[in-house]
Amino acid sequence: MWSSTAQTGGGFMNTSLSSPSGGGGAPAGGKAKRAQNVVPVLIDEVLKAPEEGFSIEGTEVGMIKVLGRVVNVEKSATKTSYQIEDGSGAIECVKWVEEGQDEAEIPEGEFVKVVGTIRVHGEKKNVMTIVLSQVHSEEEKDFHALEVAYSHLKLRQLNERMSGGMMGGGGGNAGLSNSMMGGGSTFGGGGAAAGGNSFAAANSFGNKNYDLVYGQIKGCKDDSGINVGVLFNDVRNKMSKQEMDNAIDFLSSEGHIYSTVDD
Repeated sequence: MWSSTAQTGGGFMNTSLSSPSGGGGAPAGGKAKRAQNVVPVLIDEVLKAPEEGFSIEGTEVGMIKVLGRVVNVEKSATKTSYQIEDGSGAIECVKWVEEGQDEAEIPEGEFVKVVGTIRVHGEKKNVMTIVLSQVHSEEEKDFHALEVAYSHLKLRQLNERMSGGMMGGGGGNAGLSNSMMGGGSTFGGGGAAAGGNSFAAANSFGNKNYDLVYGQIKGCKDDSGINVGVLFNDVRNKMSKQEMDNAIDFLSSEGHIYSTVDD
């Protein structure tokens, strides 16, 4: 299903859609909720991180975005493992194959962008891949490098303000940009996200189909997300199935939504 990177509820589980939450409150059981922001990083930062509680400039990171060249590919019936190298280090990114779905394999030598979560198997770190997309231009590579630098700068500034008692009124992720957080913070959750979403309220993706699809996913309050079939029923009078699929591809590749897995 699919989930929007900006809401408390919603998700896309194999055939559904959802968005990583920017919220940070503890659920009813009292257990702290894992951060669900998306932060661009270098692979070296992941390799040097502790096994638990990966953070950037003192802020917990739930999901990461890395960009690098594919140096090795291993494919099995249930998963494809990509060894990705970005100049700072190399890491394995595991993409699980959904039942009945034949995903195109990206060959060695190509550059890819990966959004996922850090996992540790034995003493070796890898990335459980949620979104994997091919990089087609030098501009995308340069943009990722700028995102990494910008995220460190803004998170450092935020934590300096917080440590200095200048908390402001928007919560822990106030002021963080959409590009840095992969959409999770500024696009916010459902209709009444805390702190207000000035970017989401005043701007759009510049494409009415993207805006509509994202709005439907963001508005889903079901923890398991919105089913693709249900989503298409909601938008079929305004776009074709191909147009919806194109919107989903764009939103997922940019980290605004993610495909959840039904364990």
